[in-house]
Amino acid sequence: MKKVCWITADYFLDCDLNMEFMSTILKEIQVYWIIIIGQHSRYSETDLRDFNNIENLTIKIIHIKSRARNIHTTYEYLNINNLISKTNSDIIYINVSPASPFLIPFFLLIPSRQSIITSHQGKVHDGMQPKWLFKIIRKITYSHFKYVNMFSKSQSNLFLQDFPLKKIFTFKLGLKDFGIPTIKEKDKKIIRFLSFGTINYAKNIDLLIEAACNLYEKGYNNFVVSINGVCNNWSFYQKKIKYPQIFELDIRMIENTEIANLFAKSHYFVQPYRIVTQSGPMKIAYKYNVPVIVSDLPGFLDELKEGVTGYSFKHENKESLEQTMQDIIDQHTANYEKLRLKMKQYIKEEYSPSMLAQQYIKMFNSID
Repeated sequence: MKKVCWITADYFLDCDLNMEFMSTILKEIQVYWIIIIGQHSRYSETDLRDFNNIENLTIKIIHIKSRARNIHTTYEYLNINNLISKTNSDIIYINVSPASPFLIPFFLLIPSRQSIITSHQGKVHDGMQPKWLFKIIRKITYSHFKYVNMFSKSQSNLFLQDFPLKKIFTFKLGLKDFGIPTIKEKDKKIIRFLSFGTINYAKNIDLLIEAACNLYEKGYNNFVVSINGVCNNWSFYQKKIKYPQIFELDIRMIENTEIANLFAKSHYFVQPYRIVTQSGPMKIAYKYNVPVIVSDLPGFLDELKEGVTGYSFKHENKESLEQTMQDIIDQHTANYEKLRLKMKQYIKEEYSPSMLAQQYIKMFNSID
C-alpha cells in the first residue's frame, strides 16, 4: 500500500473534504493528511472530527499565523517541509496555491520527482493581480515539478502552453458538501435566482443586477435575486439596484453552516462571470440539485450540460442574460422539476465520489 502525504490549504479544503471520496481512497492508499488553516479560514478543527480515527488516515492540522504575503509565512511553511520529510511518504500531493513569493521556498524544497502539485488555473488571468508577480511565482513553482493535477480540460490546455513538458492528470473536482439542509421545499410562487460567493470584478454581479431590473421593467415581478457574499466595494453595486423589492441582500461572509439552506431554498444559481477557470460554487449547486445559469466561458462549459444541469448565456451580454432569465421564468412551471430530475441523474453518473476517488488512486499508482 502506497503512502501519500496529502497537503491541503484551507481555501481548497472543500475540494477534498468528502467522507465517501476519502474512504474510497483509503482502501488502497495510506494518507498522511496535512491541513493548513489560515487566519481567516472558513474551517476549524471541528469540521474534521468525522475524519478522526479512520484506518489508514493520519491528520495533522497546521495553523498559519502570518498572512500569505508576509515574510514570516516562509518560516511557518518551512516547518511543514520538515513534517513532510518525516512522513517518509512515497508520494507528496500538494493542493496549495503558489500565490505568494514567500511560499516559493516551501515548494522548491519538496522533492520534485515523487510529487504532484495541483493547478486550478491554466494561466494568470486579470483577476490575479499583480499579473507580473503571479507569472514569476508560477514559472518558478511549476517548473520545479514533473507532475501536475488539474480539473478542467480547457485549463489543462492553457497550462501546457507555458509548461509543455509537464505530465498532467486531468479529472473533475468533486462536489462540495455543506451538510443536509433543513429547508425541504422551495417557494412555489416566487422564483429565486441565487448569487453566492465573494463579490468582485471577475464575478460581474452588476450584470445580474441590471438584467433583473430590466426584467422588472418588462412587468416580471414573480422572482427575486438573492445576492450573498462579502464585498469590499458594495456601494458600486448598490447604486445599480433600482428596484429593491426584487433583491435579497446579505453582504457578508456566509458561514459554512448557512450554505446548504441558501442553495436549498433557491431555484437557480447564477454565475455571470467575466473570468473563470473552474467554479467551486458551481459544485455546490450540483450537490444540492440547483440548476445553474452561467456565462459561456470555457471554464463553465467544460462542466455544464446544457438543458440538463442548467443554461448558458453570452458572457458580458446583459440582453442575453436577461433573455435567459425571462425564458426560465416563462417556462418554470412546466420545465423546472423535469430539469431537476435530469440534473440529478446526470450528477449521479458523472460525479460519484467513489468514481472520482478511483481517478486519484490511478494517478497515485502511476507514479513509481
